[in-house]
Amino acid sequence: MKIAGVKMDFLIKKNGSTFCNNDVFTFSWKNDENWSIDSVSENIEQFGYTPGEFISGFLTYSDIVHPDDRDQIKYMVRKLCHDNLSCFFLEYRILDKKGDVHWVTQFCHGQYDEEGILKCLHGTIVDITESKRKELFIGQENDHLKSVVNNVREALLVLDISLKIIFANLSFYSLFGTGPSRTEGQFLYDVEDGQWNIPVLRTKMSEIQKYGTEFNDLELEQHSSKKGHRVISVNSKIMNTSDNTNRMILLAIEDVTDRKRSTMELKASEANYSVLVEHGNDGIIIMQTDLLKFTNSKFLELTGYQKEEIINSLLLDHVPIDFRRMLLKRCTKALRDERSIKRNYEVDFFKKDGSTFPAEISLSFIYYENGPAVMLTVRDIAERKKAETELKNSEKKYSTLVEKSNDGIVILQDDHLVFANSKFIEITGYTRTEAIGKPFANFLSMEYRRMITGKFRRNLEKKLDTAHKYEIELLSKSGNRVPAEINSSIIEHEGRPAYMAIIRDITEQKTREKELLKLIEVQKVLENVIESSPAIVFFWKPDKKWSVEFVSENISQFGYTAKEFMSGKIFYDDIIHPSDLQKRDNDTSRCFQEGESNISLEYRILTRSGEVRWIDERSIIKRDPEGRIEYLQGIIVDITERKNVNNFMRIGAELGTLFTPTTDVNDTFQQFIELVTQVKGIDCGVLYLVDGSTGELNLIAHKGLSSRFVNSTRHYAANSLYSRILKSEYPIYKLYYEINSMTHGKDLDFEGLEATAILPLKYEGDVVAVFMLASHTEYAIPQNTRSTLENIASQVGPSIGRIREQVHFQKNLNNLQEIFDNIGDFLYVLDMNGCILHTNSYLCKNLGYSHEELLGLNVLNLHPQNRAIEAATALADILAGKMSILRIPFESCDGKLIPVEIKATRGNWDGHSALICLGRGSG
Repeated sequence: MKIAGVKMDFLIKKNGSTFCNNDVFTFSWKNDENWSIDSVSENIEQFGYTPGEFISGFLTYSDIVHPDDRDQIKYMVRKLCHDNLSCFFLEYRILDKKGDVHWVTQFCHGQYDEEGILKCLHGTIVDITESKRKELFIGQENDHLKSVVNNVREALLVLDISLKIIFANLSFYSLFGTGPSRTEGQFLYDVEDGQWNIPVLRTKMSEIQKYGTEFNDLELEQHSSKKGHRVISVNSKIMNTSDNTNRMILLAIEDVTDRKRSTMELKASEANYSVLVEHGNDGIIIMQTDLLKFTNSKFLELTGYQKEEIINSLLLDHVPIDFRRMLLKRCTKALRDERSIKRNYEVDFFKKDGSTFPAEISLSFIYYENGPAVMLTVRDIAERKKAETELKNSEKKYSTLVEKSNDGIVILQDDHLVFANSKFIEITGYTRTEAIGKPFANFLSMEYRRMITGKFRRNLEKKLDTAHKYEIELLSKSGNRVPAEINSSIIEHEGRPAYMAIIRDITEQKTREKELLKLIEVQKVLENVIESSPAIVFFWKPDKKWSVEFVSENISQFGYTAKEFMSGKIFYDDIIHPSDLQKRDNDTSRCFQEGESNISLEYRILTRSGEVRWIDERSIIKRDPEGRIEYLQGIIVDITERKNVNNFMRIGAELGTLFTPTTDVNDTFQQFIELVTQVKGIDCGVLYLVDGSTGELNLIAHKGLSSRFVNSTRHYAANSLYSRILKSEYPIYKLYYEINSMTHGKDLDFEGLEATAILPLKYEGDVVAVFMLASHTEYAIPQNTRSTLENIASQVGPSIGRIREQVHFQKNLNNLQEIFDNIGDFLYVLDMNGCILHTNSYLCKNLGYSHEELLGLNVLNLHPQNRAIEAATALADILAGKMSILRIPFESCDGKLIPVEIKATRGNWDGHSALICLGRGSG
């Protein structure tokens, strides 16, 4: 409602037009409770009333005022009474005799008596229903609605029931190139030079006015100078104003010119594709609601029908009953999921003459004539089927061989059994129906499941097509374990990669192996060897991976467990050093081929932590009566320490000459320099001795240097800068010119020395001599060479120190050694691991070995191979103090057995616990 104290002429202007007399009427009513009428104009009849109904009192003014607005009028009347307001302007609603609502604007003033009491009211009233209806749509309270409508991409037009345009959105103005001033308030058929004055549209709009009949998708063609020719689609909707007092018509307009053009182009394209469909090599049919709605010429050719004979027939009538359920299921799935089915299927189709032909079909989901449908591509595969039949006949021959085989044969795909021959069924105790489809792991005992399936999966992923052989345990239906050998390879089965495995029952073989293990009393051996012997017992199978059937628990000294080997998780060749693996295989194969019974090898293995250890293997080859190798039985002993001793044996041998009374000391020093210059990268050098009294340096040996250089560097005073550099506490590695420039010495560039090493030789913390070593060609000394030089220096220094202090002790030692060598008994000293520390000449002579060959060797290697385990047990008992006499014969270098009786006594050797062994032949 709007209230204001204004005059009537403003009332007329406010509504934007001049009203006819019928729009304006007057009332005079009393200021009583029901507003009784004193007078009313005749044109009140436009609302269905007569003046007499009011004058007679049958109706009052309150009766025609909208109930929701009466309080507002009463409020304004009270203001006339109490606020000295002379008049008021008011908009409100009245009801005509039919009950329809009309908006009116009233200018009202009061009439007062002499005492100033309001007696009656005189009002001039104007019907503003039409202008109010428009205001209700485009007024401020509908701004949010206008904003929404203006953002709609579809062009919208709002008309009143007389087809005058009330409102158009921005999309409409953009589409038709016009604006509000040329549109709103205009009659629809007059807009834009009569563009909308189209007969079919006039008919439809007339039906809306008369019957309220709406329409949709009405296509109209228009032509304008601005936009040219186009096609528009129009939808209509009848709606009410916000107060439900009036009806409006909403037209939604869409330019479909491009769509119509695309439709025409699509039809042309469809015509081109229809040629391809009709002349394709495959039959094409379209099924909709179970009926054939389309078929191309190829399908008619395949079946022998005419098009009119087959169209609208049931699809399932054209396939044998065996295929109907499957075909219906696939078509239903394609329609339900609204997607094509990737897989192809084989189906037989009937021909008109009643015969059938095999076909391969694919199913695609499509829309056909605005409805969901399934398109089937039908390919004749009669020739392919014929070839497959011939192939099956050929396969049948081979299948007979497979079924009659003495070995179980299975095919695995996705880790499941897809084929098994009769022998496998017999071994496992399952029926073929029970076996097929089961995971292969279910046929394996628990400890083999992960290993075997894992190997199969990895080999399949890597596409390793070489055959692989393993020993496993099958698990029968009754729960019995069946030892078996499995030989597997990758094949293609039904178009997909698979594994074929040939499985041989080796129960009898395993039984013999178990009996053999019992005969050699493995358990008793283990108890002794594991507790105290360094020897590790192995039983190997002679296969490519050196599978381990048994290994003693003391394999743990290398960081492994016996279970890892015996379960097949780790093979023996997995721990052999890669550089030694081929040589070991070659040596072992040679022994096999030459029919030898014993194998003696030295090679390196890798511990679990990655450490490299040298081991001595002594094995016996066990063959069956036919000469086939069954297994290898042997021991391995860690000889890393012995190897380390041997690495320095050459140095020790050179140094050993120092302890002979006939050796010239100068020759010894020259041997030192000869020794050290054999190291790779070193081609010359000198040895200086430090004078114990004066500290001077004197050159006593040299190699690879010119006499001019030697004479220039023969002596250095104790306090000289060069002497102090040479006697530094730590090794120095530099280019020679750098060392020479630091000393400001003589110009010695003529010698052409490059990389240089200065190594102090110490004894009991004092520098007793110095090596100055160099190369004429190398510019740097590698780290491994440095390590070798420093190891030599650490040995030479104490030797030179002892030369200076223990000359006469050396003479006594030589005399003692001569006594040992003249004793006619076996004399040798062992460390607590059984390795030889010292021996006399009598033992060496009788066994055929040199002192150097025996030094560091484990004494077990001097006994026969077939009694090595017994010797290891006896040695463990001697070390534990359980026995002191050993009566196991020695085996000489040429294989001769020497019966002996050896007494072992615990003592000390070079400050460490040792076994002093003395004995003689007992033969």
